Amino acid sequence: MFCSHCGNQVDPSSRFCPACGAPAASIAPPPTGHYPSGAQLTRPRHNRMIAGVCAGFALHYGWDLNLVRVLTALMIVLTGVGAIAYIAAWVIIPEAPYALPAKST
Repeated sequence: MFCSHCGNQVDPSSRFCPACGAPAASIAPPPTGHYPSGAQLTRPRHNRMIAGVCAGFALHYGWDLNLVRVLTALMIVLTGVGAIAYIAAWVIIPEAPYALPAKST
């Protein structure tokens, strides 16, 4: 796991970050979001703004999420075709399944 304050790696059993002293509640697990190759394109349930279409493309193809959002916004503003394509993708691309909580022992 990594500390959200300083970014240093922290032992999962720690209550505080040894580098900055942040409490364990603010220590986040390592970021996830890379689909295995050949996986189906889905709209994730996290890190989405409107419907998760941009986040889905960014995760599936390994692109930068902000770049995908900026390009989508430019296509919508400049051509108008981007809005139609976004709505079509919203309808066509399925949502990712809910993630099950980790099993605690």
